[in-house]
Amino acid sequence: LPPATPPFIAYPYVASEQFPELGSGGRCAIGGDFYQFDEKNPSATKFPKYYDGTLFIADWMRNWVFNVQFDKDENFKRTEPFMPLTGDFRRPIDMAFGKDGVLYMLEYGSVYGATNEDARLVKIEYNNGNRAPLATANILDSAMMDSLSKTRFLTSESNKLPIVKEIAGQAPLNVRVSSRGSRDLDDDDSVSYQWSFGEADAVATTRDAKYTFTKPGIYNVLLKVSDKSGLSATDTLLVKVGNTKPDVKITGPGNKSFAWKNKPFKYAVKVNDAEDGKIDMTKVKAYYFYNPQPSKGGDALPVFTEINYPGKEIMAKSDCKSCHFADKKAVGPSYISIANRYKNQTGSVRKLADKIIAGGGGNWGKEFVMSAHPQLARRDAESIVKYIYSLTDKKPAQKALPLTGQLNLPFYDHEPAGQYTIVATYTDKGGNVVGPLKGTDVITIRNAKVNPMYADEYPGFPRFGDNLSSGRHKAYILLRNIDLDGIKGFSYLYSADDNDGVIEVRLDSRAGPVVSKTDFTATGSDTKTVTGSLEKPVGGRHDVYFFVLKKGVPDNSGIINLKEINFH
Repeated sequence: LPPATPPFIAYPYVASEQFPELGSGGRCAIGGDFYQFDEKNPSATKFPKYYDGTLFIADWMRNWVFNVQFDKDENFKRTEPFMPLTGDFRRPIDMAFGKDGVLYMLEYGSVYGATNEDARLVKIEYNNGNRAPLATANILDSAMMDSLSKTRFLTSESNKLPIVKEIAGQAPLNVRVSSRGSRDLDDDDSVSYQWSFGEADAVATTRDAKYTFTKPGIYNVLLKVSDKSGLSATDTLLVKVGNTKPDVKITGPGNKSFAWKNKPFKYAVKVNDAEDGKIDMTKVKAYYFYNPQPSKGGDALPVFTEINYPGKEIMAKSDCKSCHFADKKAVGPSYISIANRYKNQTGSVRKLADKIIAGGGGNWGKEFVMSAHPQLARRDAESIVKYIYSLTDKKPAQKALPLTGQLNLPFYDHEPAGQYTIVATYTDKGGNVVGPLKGTDVITIRNAKVNPMYADEYPGFPRFGDNLSSGRHKAYILLRNIDLDGIKGFSYLYSADDNDGVIEVRLDSRAGPVVSKTDFTATGSDTKTVTGSLEKPVGGRHDVYFFVLKKGVPDNSGIINLKEINFH
């Protein structure tokens, strides 16, 4: 035999030093096709000359497509990801260019060994001309905008308004609408706007608009965004005139973000409705539940039984979904089956984590062998196993509440992210034209001893497994939508090696007012606790930023490891 020829492109399970852009994890290389540009080809959707002589390759397991470019001597030049953001590939298994210069791709579908409903043959064409704009319509909340303008000091923060798609109220109802978020995908294009408010001749042609609805009814407000070539996109808002949404509030004499040991949480539910007048309080519902690992987002009512385990995020970035479903068999066993078999076995978390890293087969039949995942740290593999086991856990149980009372809210050291959610709802009687509307209030109560690992954001504090490492100069911990009523100060459990510095607390913005400063000193190998006070009482809800600043000459090294933030 002739001597072995080195591979053209090689990539192992872990990230390749030579080709790190190809990723890590399982692999299944798919040979593709060369593109030959033909200037005489009349096809309007053929690939451009830029790709002439380029080889297109794919990987089934990693679900990507790359194009490989060569120099004039046909030596390897570089790889480029193909449609990395817009491809929406479903695991390519073959691809070829047609005579029309268009790429045809056969996709297996999401999961190996399954009858995939998303298996398909796709045709990828090149649009060498104009693209249609994107339309996004919003209802503007004037009070919220005024509040943001007073408390947000950076443009990137003031632009983060929530998207509101529906509004209700009595006539005359003044509505402000915005096309914020609408844009054209072509940099050299311009767009025009047209608003239709659901009534004859009720139109506007400005980027943002105002309109007063004078008659009861349900109106669809249509935004049409058009570019100069005539391509357009639309978005719709819903306006209900003739009934006002009930105002539901969970009130209480104390703080409504935190609970302290041996201090019951006192509350009362209050409801007002403009049309119903005196409220039948038997129609008001209140309940609460405990969530050991809630999703981030403050006081909102998402799918409130959804638990956000770190292993779920790690799994989503790996190749697990190629061979497994949560609740049914693919080529590999379902996650539920894995949990049912191993969950109650002593030492099974470590055992399965080792199996994920090393790969192997035989426990679920001889036809399936799991790929190795050497790129995963053991703690990440164990997090995946814990998430799989959680799929058979009982969901947080809702417990009904009286409309006035107090709650003892225990927290648990083994569940540092645990939170209680209290919900109150009331559905009104409805109007003649507009039907019943539902009002809801939601508050979340967390332990006043906060583990920074479970903050909403922690830029500058590297995450290491389930812990944060030391933050560098100007790193910060962010807790969103925190009630500061009754809060007098903070204490911090930390370690700082040989660094001295300051912890600054700012409100509502990274450039917001400083309301507390606390010096910290070097700890060596020990930990210390320091306490700081609010410079003056602060009430209401705020985004709270805890900045760490190094005294002396700052550098990029870690200066402080914040282990706990206590609210007092």
